[in-house]
Amino acid sequence: MGALYVNPFLSACEDLQSRIYSILELDGLGSLRQRYPEGRYADETLYLIARYFGWAVTLHRYGPYAQDPVVMGLTEAIRTAFAVADSRHPVGPFNFFHPEQKALGKLVMHRIKGEHGMELDTISCYAFQERLTVPPLSESASIRESVQALRATEDVTRLPGRERLEEAQHYLVDLLGYLEGREGYSLFAGERKKCACPTLEDAPVGLTPLPATSHA
Repeated sequence: MGALYVNPFLSACEDLQSRIYSILELDGLGSLRQRYPEGRYADETLYLIARYFGWAVTLHRYGPYAQDPVVMGLTEAIRTAFAVADSRHPVGPFNFFHPEQKALGKLVMHRIKGEHGMELDTISCYAFQERLTVPPLSESASIRESVQALRATEDVTRLPGRERLEEAQHYLVDLLGYLEGREGYSLFAGERKKCACPTLEDAPVGLTPLPATSHA
């Protein structure tokens, strides 16, 4: 069960939180632009977000932590970080309401024949990039605005939607720490760091609520 659902979910969490931390705290946009001058890093970042959404739905439906209150609380906090709409989280880049999160997750998941019969897996980043050019992804304002923000922003401290990414990264680190503690292994040898996020600092793991506002 862990190999089928938990391991891929942990990998999706690790890849997303690492990318967010690199962009926001380590001038990752600069290095990504040097490696991908054509801007493909932005598509790749959106792929990591969609991949997380896909495995999160899968873990809740099939995984052994479907009723774990800590996992449920942290994954809901991550969903809310991307979905909430208020004065601090305006509608725009990295704002994916719950229906779009579910739709993105479904778009990147597919079934393949594996050791245990038909198994779930995600499409490749290259396949996702191709799908960005055609409906429904090409018609998504959230996708379009997020890619544009990643490509056009020069000063990462002014990246539109930064607050959403900061909060999601905090909860992803907490979620990884909890699940790795339960599973007895870690995907990361050192200590993960969190993005600077004043509203969430020094809060109990998994217990910091986001504003109870619109997150359609």
